Order: sequence, then structure tokens, then C-alpha cells
Amino acid sequence: MEPIPRFHDGYVTGLRLRDEAVTIYLQDVSGSDYELLLEGLEALHVENFREGNVILVAEVVTGRTPDADTDFDSLFIPPHPSADAQYHDAHGLVLKRQIARIETGELSLVLIVPSYGADLLATCREVVCRPV
Repeated sequence: MEPIPRFHDGYVTGLRLRDEAVTIYLQDVSGSDYELLLEGLEALHVENFREGNVILVAEVVTGRTPDADTDFDSLFIPPHPSADAQYHDAHGLVLKRQIARIETGELSLVLIVPSYGADLLATCREVVCRPV
């Protein structure tokens, strides 16, 4: 997979969710528009989407270990703290399995960290970024 263009100080301008895919509409600082297509979508978490949505970092992680501070709990909700240990253990195994799939390149982790607005985290099997 080729790295996506640099979107620092660009914008998330829209999202379209369909079946097992999401299209994220982006604009770079020069005003050029892009589609970031996530196919084989397995998990998606978006919060704080609002007018503006200024991007600090947009990144695709695959074939390597994700940063330790990645908020996987927003994608894979942990059990309640009072739940039996077996549920916490099972959740830990799910996270380990997902991280291993990212490390091997079977799965991609997509992050959009905002300066303002939309905060996005997703896992999918294929990522395509193209100008529109």
C-alpha cells in the first residue's frame, strides 16, 4: 500500500458508509479533494464530527505495530469493570488478535487525529486514497 498524502491542516469534509465500506472525503491545504476508501471495513469509530474538522494527522498503519497509545477500546468496547475475569481475558485476546493482524498486513488501521473536530479510528482490509 502506498502512503496516503499529507493532510495536516486539511479537512474531513464528509463520510459515506455503505455495506462493508466507508468513503472519507478529505481536502488538503491546497484545496484538492480526495476520497479515502476503506474496503472490508471491520470496525469504525467516529466522534466529534462537526463543521470544520481540521486534521492534525491522517495515517494508515499496516505491516507494523500500532502506537501503544492507540485507543483500541473505542473500536472494541471492553467489558464493564465489574464483569467476570473471563470477559476481560476474552477482550484482551480480541485486541491481541487485531494488533497481530495489523502487524502482518492482513488488516489496516486508519487514524485521523484532529486539531479540531472529527476523530476517526477504523480497521479494514484495504485502503485506497485517490484524488477526485
